[in-house]
Amino acid sequence: MPTTFPLAPGQQMMWEFMTALDPARPGAARLVVVEFRRLRGSLRVDVLRQAMQDVVDRHDALRMRFDRIGVEPEVRILPHVESPLEYVDLSGLPPAEQQARVERIAYAHRNDEFDPGRAPLWRAALVRLSETEHVLALCFFHMVSDGWSCRVVVEDLCHAYAARLGAADPQPPLGVDHTALAALQEAEQAGNGVDAAARAAYWRDRLRPVEPYQLFPASPPAPDVALSAEVASRFAFPPEVTARLRPAARRARTSPYVLLLAAYLVLLSRRAGRPRVVLGTTTLGRESPLSRQLVGQFTNNVYLPVAVAADAPMSAVVDAAHASLAEAVAHATAFHRLARAVRPDFAAIRPWPDNHLFDAWFQSAASASPVLHCPGLRVEPVDITARPAPGTPPPVVAADVPPECLPVWVKRGSPIVVVDDDRAGGVVIRNRGVFGDDLVRGLIDDYVAVVSALVTDPGTTPAEVHLPDGACFLDHAIG
Repeated sequence: MPTTFPLAPGQQMMWEFMTALDPARPGAARLVVVEFRRLRGSLRVDVLRQAMQDVVDRHDALRMRFDRIGVEPEVRILPHVESPLEYVDLSGLPPAEQQARVERIAYAHRNDEFDPGRAPLWRAALVRLSETEHVLALCFFHMVSDGWSCRVVVEDLCHAYAARLGAADPQPPLGVDHTALAALQEAEQAGNGVDAAARAAYWRDRLRPVEPYQLFPASPPAPDVALSAEVASRFAFPPEVTARLRPAARRARTSPYVLLLAAYLVLLSRRAGRPRVVLGTTTLGRESPLSRQLVGQFTNNVYLPVAVAADAPMSAVVDAAHASLAEAVAHATAFHRLARAVRPDFAAIRPWPDNHLFDAWFQSAASASPVLHCPGLRVEPVDITARPAPGTPPPVVAADVPPECLPVWVKRGSPIVVVDDDRAGGVVIRNRGVFGDDLVRGLIDDYVAVVSALVTDPGTTPAEVHLPDGACFLDHAIG
């Protein structure tokens, strides 16, 4: 039995991206997933600590560390890792100060750098606000967890808590170690009958030649620009547009998500003057009931090249987007396999991140986590804004990273669109130090206009869509 392991397929893309941002310090990327829960009721803190340790013992990913970093890293699963749960008692503070302290804890969780060589690669804090109210904050290095895993950890924690109190039977062992998890990911990718060679050929045919392109106009960041700082600008579709969205999607025999994605393709093609746009998006990567019980990095990024003809109806773009997404999901594969297919010199130029493969990013927000119940407790999702204490320096600025890595950081900070689970709006996320507010306002105005036109008359061509005056945010995009 080996003591160290190569990355699982689902980890390859994320690690390549982290090492492209800073080869010597992949943790500097601050690529994390977070989860916040409010616990209302009578909590036994000692029992919760024991339950958290049960969860750590149950999942290999929560006991992972890196024995070697670089383009071919090795990971080790430790037989035992102490739960990192920190207890913070704020019950004696006034509500406003409690809120400020919780926001600072959230900021530290998001922005403190992980050392891949030290386990555990996640953080947890239990914050006591009163005798009957606590907040649980969880933060995971993205190499050990994706967004779905946060739900698994909380659900398993609730089950273990109930079992410790004698209100439930302990969960049976998963029987899935790191090797078995990697094999499961490979098997699920092959589950639709498309072999590895056909998957590689699919991406080779659709993504070559790779033409890295900075779609959104950007200047090299100044040395003091905070590279990991992200801000989200919210948008909402008018009620009459939201009301028409699902009927329009049904008529097009697709989903509301695909219709919104097609609208974004039309917008980018129109503003950038490009007849072909490649959007990046992501999938859950968990096809089986077993995979949905595991903690790990499973998400698959896929890339959607779509031709947008200025004189064809927008309904044709919807059809093309629907087909492209279905084909991409059917041909999802490990990143190393895809990268070698589209860049035969991949081994020589690594680290080579996947943001070379798409012009812009578009995805759906995760569905809301369910409210859970433990003995005497209601466990509900809660949104917490991460705010630093006044005077806190940025965690990473442009001067901190190798100059050759700056283009990857800039592309990372490019505007991405995340549509809400109910499809009534969403957010545009970007690095404000590189991409300004005017650009994002123009993007939002344009996007709402295109979605409105598409749901009202899908026979309209992209060239005929009226875009707001003064929102030509891509007029000076560089190739």
